[in-house]
Amino acid sequence: MGAAPEQPPARLVISLLAGEEAARTRALARLVRRLGPLVELSRPLPFDCSDYYQAEMGPGLTRRLAVFQRLVPLEELAGVKRLCLEIEAELSREGRRRVNLDPGLLNAGAWMLATTKYRNHRICLARGLYAEATLLYQHGGFEPLPWTYPDYAGQGLRRLLEGYRRRYLWQLKTQAAKGDPKCPNP
Repeated sequence: MGAAPEQPPARLVISLLAGEEAARTRALARLVRRLGPLVELSRPLPFDCSDYYQAEMGPGLTRRLAVFQRLVPLEELAGVKRLCLEIEAELSREGRRRVNLDPGLLNAGAWMLATTKYRNHRICLARGLYAEATLLYQHGGFEPLPWTYPDYAGQGLRRLLEGYRRRYLWQLKTQAAKGDPKCPNP
């Protein structure tokens, strides 16, 4: 029986979808307190490809991507999703979320999102928590899959994630050069 090879840690990126910046700021402060500092926070990006969240969260939603400094093992995604669910509940008002937090992991080959919604292409991480490969890196860029949400399939978010990927690969190489055993060469 062969031993499983060590996988390089991934870049943690959390999407913060909200209509009001104050709720997003409070959520971000809680995330940073628990997960460590950011290396980047995207500008607000319009969320106009779906009205799925509008009844709950209101109109004028925007998404910001929070990119965390610390690289994380793949198996931490379920715990981060649970943390995000707790923060969403804490910030809810009258049973309605004011911010939607979707954690994902970015590595050399994919952008993977955690969710509570089961579909046939999703893998169970823990009870009630699933993960999917949302974008695959091939042919020099991130490519959508048949189930990729329309906003992630769009050029804007894909290009943003490709930039995060380049910086992630640079960080992996830098840490590997310093002899960090958690960061084997990608």
